Amino acid sequence: MAGQYKTSMKMYSAWNYEKEIEDLNKASEKGWQLVKGGLLASRFKKDPGVRYRYQMDYRRIDDMARYIETFREQGWEYVNSTFNGWHYLRKLYDPSLPEEAYEIFTDRESLREMNGRWARLGLALGIVAGVAALLYGVWMILRFQIPVALVFLLLAVESAVLLRGWFIMRDPDKSRNRRGDGALLAVFLAAILLGGTASIALAANRVSLQTEQKAGDIDHPVIDSRWADFEVKYPDFYYVDLTVEAEKPVDFAILNEKDEPVFEIHEKSYRTENRRILLPRGRYRLSFSAETGYRVEFGIG
Repeated sequence: MAGQYKTSMKMYSAWNYEKEIEDLNKASEKGWQLVKGGLLASRFKKDPGVRYRYQMDYRRIDDMARYIETFREQGWEYVNSTFNGWHYLRKLYDPSLPEEAYEIFTDRESLREMNGRWARLGLALGIVAGVAALLYGVWMILRFQIPVALVFLLLAVESAVLLRGWFIMRDPDKSRNRRGDGALLAVFLAAILLGGTASIALAANRVSLQTEQKAGDIDHPVIDSRWADFEVKYPDFYYVDLTVEAEKPVDFAILNEKDEPVFEIHEKSYRTENRRILLPRGRYRLSFSAETGYRVEFGIG
């Protein structure tokens, strides 16, 4: 039984579904008949005794039983449907019949209507991804972070690919170069998966620290107090919020592992929000010195 089934991991773009139909027909000619078509993988069964011609349809169906029966009356066998609205159909191949007998759309208007259904979806998704990319782009300009930049790039690429698909599908009469579309889709999906995973992992490993120190009265000056430690796991821009209130100037610093200051002030009244500093990977500590009562609030993220 092991040799009776196989799985194909080929991927096809929605706007190049004719290539998938062509490959299904070639597989059937070689004795491999489709059991279940899918977005990322299709399942085949070895049966050299028959040969089919395949077609695909894209639509939302309210009455599946009626849909299947309508095609059955025209000699088409329903194979399966995917979660995203594609339906696989096949008809026994008879070499004596003309090629037109294996078309499920008998006129260009019907084909244009089917293409238009996906084109509208592709346009909507492309616009949504484009708007999201624009918002992330603004965020990236105002507060640059590597995870945000990754999401921006992924959304921009996704929008470009979907809008390209819409441009192709909106006019099926035009012939356009789609060679390498399968490879493009594979790279696109891999980039989405790897880039999305990397963005989530980087965001989860960013420093996020909020802390406060205060004393209304002190008997002895505080000298280089080791306030808190934190670790930066990858180099990136980080944003500091700092408020200082004291009777006399307070020395505050962020020190690296060599006790070198990467940020420091000497003020009795100070306030900053979203102060951008570039921190290399490593461990850091907060240090402050004060002679009198003080309040220091610090945040980084």
